Amino acid sequence: MASMLAGTRGFGISFSSPHQNCLVPKSNSCNALSPLGQMGGAQQGSKLKEVRGRIKSVKSIEKITKTMKMIASSRLKAAQTRMEKNRPFYEGASHLFDFLPPPESTNKTLLIATAADRGLCGAINGSIAKMARSIIKTSPESYRLICMGDKAAQILGKDQGPRIAFTFGDIAKKPFNFASAAVVTEKIMKEESFDAISIIHNKFVSAISYTQDIKKIPSPVVLLEKPELAEYEFEEDQRLWHVEDLVEFQLTNTLYHAFCESNAAELGARMAAMDSASRNAGDMLKQLNITYNRGRQAAITTELTEIISGAAAVSS
Repeated sequence: MASMLAGTRGFGISFSSPHQNCLVPKSNSCNALSPLGQMGGAQQGSKLKEVRGRIKSVKSIEKITKTMKMIASSRLKAAQTRMEKNRPFYEGASHLFDFLPPPESTNKTLLIATAADRGLCGAINGSIAKMARSIIKTSPESYRLICMGDKAAQILGKDQGPRIAFTFGDIAKKPFNFASAAVVTEKIMKEESFDAISIIHNKFVSAISYTQDIKKIPSPVVLLEKPELAEYEFEEDQRLWHVEDLVEFQLTNTLYHAFCESNAAELGARMAAMDSASRNAGDMLKQLNITYNRGRQAAITTELTEIISGAAAVSS
């Protein structure tokens, strides 16, 4: 019996207990082929399972981004049509204010930042916040902030919270029309005193391009002091009342114009962002599939090598 055991030691057979016998590789080369080693089937299988999970999640993300791109592209056409119809009306109604020079100095300016309600549309919301911060930085004590859109309030609220008078959220959930802009104007005119109003918004250029624009409106009191307004006739006892109505109408007109431009720019930016995300997801899927196929081939090769090695050991 001892001689038999001595003869089998060269083949790596050991008996750890009276009830168990197994093949235990002794060399490093054999350990690399073992299921318990670095290249073993158990560890390789867990890696393949992880890669399969990543492939499944990336496919889900790709479906979502493609769907969001389709929705944005379908809504962009309607938003662009509404914007193009609004531009002539806005330009004609604001013709008077184009001839009036902006006030030289103001003690209090209302800064209205118009952004989107949701993200996933590139840097369109961050650009508005950046522009608002740069304007406020010139004279922090003379600016009061109003945010239109949930993202404007979220981004600017981090460092400009005490300066925010009030916010208007969910502006795109229901159709934002001229009447909705009039409600916002009424709240501003009733609750805030100002020397001038500055409205910053994104201006639509194309489906993949936009810029930032700013519109300025003087207060009724400041507007009455303009000598250019003397060319127009008013009833003297109702002069201020007419000018207040004129400023209120212009503010409503500008807010609606800003929304139309911002909404079209937002949908174009979201469509471009989702298209880029879909392409990135497709590239990632290609790399993951290559990694998965290589890992599966390595696992098959490892298992075949283990079977062949075991069979050779038994036959020897």
